[in-house]
Amino acid sequence: MMLFMINCYINMIYAFVYLGQLFMTLTPPHWCAAPNELFDSDLNLTLEQIKELTVPKDETTGKFAKCKMYQVNFTQVVGGNLSGPDPTWPTTTCINGWTYDFSLYYPTITSQLNWVCEEDWKPSLSQSLFFVGAFMASPVLGWASDRWGRLPIIVATNVMGGAAGVASAFTNSFVAFTSFRFLVGMTFDTHYTVVYILLLEYVSSEYRTIMANVPIMIFLTAGLCAMPWLALYLHDWSTFAIVIHALQFISVSFPWVVPESARWLLSKSRTKETVDIITRAAHMNKKSLTPEVIRELEEFGNKQKNAKNTQASALDLLKTPVLRFRFLVLCVMWLLMILAYDGHVRYSEHIGSNVFVSFTLAGIVELPADFLTMVLVEKVGRRHTTSITLVLSGVACLVIVAIPETYTTSIMVLAVTGRFLITMSINVGQQYPVEVLPTVARGSGAGLIHTLGNLTGFISPYVVYLSKIGHYLPYTILGLVSILGGSICVLLPETLNQILPDTLEDGETFFTGQGYCYNPCAGSRNEDGDREMEQYTYSNSTFQDLNSDAENTGRIPQEDEVRERVA
Repeated sequence: MMLFMINCYINMIYAFVYLGQLFMTLTPPHWCAAPNELFDSDLNLTLEQIKELTVPKDETTGKFAKCKMYQVNFTQVVGGNLSGPDPTWPTTTCINGWTYDFSLYYPTITSQLNWVCEEDWKPSLSQSLFFVGAFMASPVLGWASDRWGRLPIIVATNVMGGAAGVASAFTNSFVAFTSFRFLVGMTFDTHYTVVYILLLEYVSSEYRTIMANVPIMIFLTAGLCAMPWLALYLHDWSTFAIVIHALQFISVSFPWVVPESARWLLSKSRTKETVDIITRAAHMNKKSLTPEVIRELEEFGNKQKNAKNTQASALDLLKTPVLRFRFLVLCVMWLLMILAYDGHVRYSEHIGSNVFVSFTLAGIVELPADFLTMVLVEKVGRRHTTSITLVLSGVACLVIVAIPETYTTSIMVLAVTGRFLITMSINVGQQYPVEVLPTVARGSGAGLIHTLGNLTGFISPYVVYLSKIGHYLPYTILGLVSILGGSICVLLPETLNQILPDTLEDGETFFTGQGYCYNPCAGSRNEDGDREMEQYTYSNSTFQDLNSDAENTGRIPQEDEVRERVA
């Protein structure tokens, strides 16, 4: 239960860290500042009159220009009692700086350092470099979680990310801010992914969907919905940065309240520690471990100690044909999926007239999407749920392309629909690597997969930046990417009700013989299903779902019981 609660907490922190920078670099409404002489009390001009006089309007939309002002002698203009500006007046850039409207916004680093107009590329670049940090660090940290354990890496990444995030709040230059956000980016993905892996390594197959998605459904959604209003309430970007990153330091208490992965410990032949953890779990549930159970654990630990593949890395996933193919498909799937999801999330800023309301409404959509995901993956399976939702999300985006930009309500409805569907697909997508990759290389493999996702995270801010040209460009890219990703997902195996593979040999032989239409919920059966089960060793099947069985019965299930559960 404590591990589940930690996972819920990390999901909320992940929402803050992942998208918090968006609310640090928001661009408030702005226009060119007027010359100081127009604020002379003798002229008796209101702020709105000064704005009308100095800032030209767009001929098409009728909105005030953000980066241009009239270049005339305003003292003479006012003295001449002119009723209004002349559209034929020459214009210039904002030579007097900018005026920001904080009535619905708050001071951000963008307004503090004037990252607007000619420098409006800086927020996008700083966000992209955030993902470069994740791109560089995720493979190393994923490998480290396989080498030294899940728990040390969870604590280390949270502390490092929290320290860099708090430090970024005190910066006053682009280089300093971006450098600290780069360090935050190095840790943000791993501190979430490894907790996710740790949780699923303790959960039996029939509960994996619930335990994986409930924290996302409730706490990540709550984080997404609360974040804009927290930023607005604090009304200062630096205070917001300090608050959201200070929460990460709570992770230093994790080693005293949550156990290391028993599955990982046993894969490293650390049998005594495994027995201690399972004994405590059984004791909490008023059960006891029999000598036979302990002997089985010791036998499995000794076998792992003598095995050649107890030490593995992501590169080992490329050495055999089946694992290599699945690993590469997972990489491409996650790459395209993250680009689509991240693009949808970031484009929320451009939907509707109030970014805080739009972002919250788009975040609320994740709650029913997460719930429907839990239902569909148990009825339709992982593979078809992922593929169908990705394709439909892409179709929704392409329909937006065909709608005029003035149809704001229709665009918002379709955008929210696309966000709903891509949320469903990414929920299954992050569960897939944990279920397909073997325990000995799960952390490093998942880390490398997420690294490629961070590569597209580098691209997504610029996809959204293309909205300056037209609203159709970002949605065209997101639509095509989603449809391509959905088409690729059909190449993955169906993992519903399947036991997690532990060794590289398991990863090569599990889930084989499935057709593309295979659906375990529809009564169809893998022709090689019986043959697959024969390939399971008693020791491997003994450790599957180890924690759940120890908690509920105080003993390890026999092979015939495992066969029945998987079937």
